[in-house]
Amino acid sequence: MKDFRYYSFLFLHIVLLAAWYASPFYLDWRIVIATVVLYHLQIYLAKGCLLTRGQFGKENEGFYYHYLRRLGFNPNKRWLAFVLDYIIPGAMIILAIALQVKL
Repeated sequence: MKDFRYYSFLFLHIVLLAAWYASPFYLDWRIVIATVVLYHLQIYLAKGCLLTRGQFGKENEGFYYHYLRRLGFNPNKRWLAFVLDYIIPGAMIILAIALQVKL
């Protein structure tokens, strides 16, 4: 049963992440900003990602960290968290605005 749960959360994780990374191309830029705000609210209020907690059953094992380690990389957790929490969402917002707002 644990395998079903693990792979269900893995599939959901991949689908949601793929949809979010593609969101600047199909969602209004204001909605992209709202998704970033919702992500940060989740991190703040739930003390971590709900999907990660569901998949791994613990808070200190991140999705990206786990799979980068499995691929043979040894990422720094603090740097990876900074990139995932601030750099990528910021880039997604900038991309959405750049693609959609006519200056």
